[in-house]
Amino acid sequence: MPHLRVLTLCTGNICRSPAAAVLLREALRGTDLEEHVEVGSAGTSWEAEGEPMDERTTLALERAGYTQPFEHTARTIHLTELLRWDLVLPMSIQHAELLQRMARQAPEGSAVPEVSLWRRFEPGVPPGVDLAVDDPWYDEQEAFDQLILSMQKSVPSILEHLREMLAERESAQRTAQSG
Repeated sequence: MPHLRVLTLCTGNICRSPAAAVLLREALRGTDLEEHVEVGSAGTSWEAEGEPMDERTTLALERAGYTQPFEHTARTIHLTELLRWDLVLPMSIQHAELLQRMARQAPEGSAVPEVSLWRRFEPGVPPGVDLAVDDPWYDEQEAFDQLILSMQKSVPSILEHLREMLAERESAQRTAQSG
């Protein structure tokens, strides 16, 4: 079975995207996808480069039942790294637009990842609603707790999308081998 690389992305890579990565890794654990999907996270800003996950994010994850260690060091996305991922899940339209600008700079023939907003996978979101995952940075702990609970809603649909991506990749490999 093929392998997929999934990247979650926010601004500083210390709140939303590392939390999203924890949620996905935990959801993958013990499933048929666990050995076939790699999950990472990054940010669009260099300002928090090298920092650990925000303590409020860690506490919110713990309160939601996720267990440490949450190994994380903030890093910034660059074009060469962007091209190594198969699916990138940004937290806002601004993040997605930045990724699209970066992808346009890719050398011709480069494999560009699929970019889909995290909340695009949240069931029941009506059309026209802002799909941004709000940044809790300037808020109190309650906003971080709510962030985790809200982000969990998208995880089952993301896993289903990963299954579909893997099936398509596997089918393409079989076709290439038999052709």
